[in-house]
Amino acid sequence: MQNILNFSLETTNEKLTPRTGVVIFGEYLKGLNLKTLCNSEIKPSKHHKAYDPFDYIYPIILMQHSGGRVISDIKEIRMDEALKTILKIDKIPTADAVIKYLHKIGKDGEEAIRNINRKLLKRFLKSVRDEELILDIDATFIEAHKNTAKYSYLKEPGYMPMVGHINGGYVIDVDFRDGNVAPADKNLEFIKQCVLQLPLGTRFDRVRIDSAGYQAKIFNYCEEQKIKFTVSAPLDKSIQYAIDQVKNNEWKQLGNSKIEKVADVVHTMGDTKKAFRLLIVKKDITPMFTELEEILTDEQKAQYYQELHYCIATNDDELSPEEIIKSHRQRGETSENKIKELKNGFNASYLPTSNFEANSFYFAIGTLSYNLFLLFKQILDKNLQKHTIKTIRYKLYNIAGKVINHARQTILKVNEQFIELLNNIRQRAYNVSLE
Repeated sequence: MQNILNFSLETTNEKLTPRTGVVIFGEYLKGLNLKTLCNSEIKPSKHHKAYDPFDYIYPIILMQHSGGRVISDIKEIRMDEALKTILKIDKIPTADAVIKYLHKIGKDGEEAIRNINRKLLKRFLKSVRDEELILDIDATFIEAHKNTAKYSYLKEPGYMPMVGHINGGYVIDVDFRDGNVAPADKNLEFIKQCVLQLPLGTRFDRVRIDSAGYQAKIFNYCEEQKIKFTVSAPLDKSIQYAIDQVKNNEWKQLGNSKIEKVADVVHTMGDTKKAFRLLIVKKDITPMFTELEEILTDEQKAQYYQELHYCIATNDDELSPEEIIKSHRQRGETSENKIKELKNGFNASYLPTSNFEANSFYFAIGTLSYNLFLLFKQILDKNLQKHTIKTIRYKLYNIAGKVINHARQTILKVNEQFIELLNNIRQRAYNVSLE
């Protein structure tokens, strides 16, 4: 056999793994007592030889952290003898068994994962105890060409889960929905659902929502509960009228921006019990000619207003317009980008079956996997804590290792340059396990 480079390939029976960092993460999960949480919250099978709930959930999470794209990728975890040896995993179900399990547990599994996330939330709240507690909610579309998937307003079949994030992106709750459910549907009910996830004595200071949350009942609820809200306001006729009433001397430069001005007015809408502030941001673009305005349709005018103006409704009378706008625009990082991380980084955009409840359960496991990643990053070195899962895989998870047994001791060997990093993480994981 002829080759380009002068080396040969040979087989080995040594236990090798390309996932040393995943092993360290798996050990961290054991320290969090995830096994007890899974087996206590998820109803076990009555068959004495059946897998425990943890036997299903644990390898799925390890697979998602490793970069698995589909359920069948769980075989990569099953084949990793080094990983299984270190983490003391005796059995891992096949992909077909996992899918059957998702079908069998369904909605009950989703509720169980919700309970696990609520218990783990207490750990996350310790890291933000000195911060304002902010809830961001947003709907996201998952395209899925399943025979049971409903068509969304985007004219594609799939699902439209509503996701709630709090400071730093922790997923506090999810409402998994059919694709034909409007993003504005039952937003208040979802906010209340997120409130129920909080520990007793804890409350939200602020809620931030896109224009789907521009609803009188949400505003009234926030007033009653003394929660500050900032909501993107749709540019309907009443908003356009309010914009037209702003006088030239009422426009103020927005911070250091050279192309944006802001007006701070009082506004109301039907069924709100109290008037609210409406911050109108005007962009400095070419104005519409009067002759053109006369021939445009209402829809075309609305599109023009959309490009020219951006409005935020709020009941916050303390912060300046600049502070409110800056905070509200951070939704993009806290909510929209975190949803991308959940969907793409942990492949929550892949749904393995046509069964709605099974998919709901699997999506919930994805949120648990994502939240565990956020908690795990808290014990990493500072220079790693702001990285996405993609970068953590490259810098930590995909470190190669070899498992050997010596003098009745199991040893995981890695390159010398990684020893200090991995030992430091393990020590912090042990400290966390004692809390």
